[in-house]
Amino acid sequence: MNYPDPVPGLVIRFDYLWDSDHQRGFATSGKDRPCAIVLYVKASGRTLVVPITHAYPEPGEEKNSLEIPAEICAAIGLDRERNWVRVSEVNEFEWPGPNVRPRPDDPDRIDYGMIPEAFFNEIRKQLAKAVAEHRLARPKR
Repeated sequence: MNYPDPVPGLVIRFDYLWDSDHQRGFATSGKDRPCAIVLYVKASGRTLVVPITHAYPEPGEEKNSLEIPAEICAAIGLDRERNWVRVSEVNEFEWPGPNVRPRPDDPDRIDYGMIPEAFFNEIRKQLAKAVAEHRLARPKR
């Protein structure tokens, strides 16, 4: 498969392991999902992604999620359901890695497209806030 450059803001298909599942001993999620690359270090291949989910934030957890505007979802090829970026946890892996997966609607691609810069900057801002408040989970894979 031909992989795109892993640039921050690119949304890829990924086997994202939730921190809660990692804490219960799981090594894989069993469900691939769109995830946004938030960091890529070329020298090491180190890549960080945040998950995108349809699940509405739990009460009291709204600060851990950003709803993706419908026009962004449409532009990058996500479905028409409401989508949220969870900014309270990340997965780290070496690019491209075995957890990068083909899209179900286009098996020749692993990417959906780029998140616009303004929205990506909001994701980064919320991640920085989670780091500063010591509430960013990073399950080891």
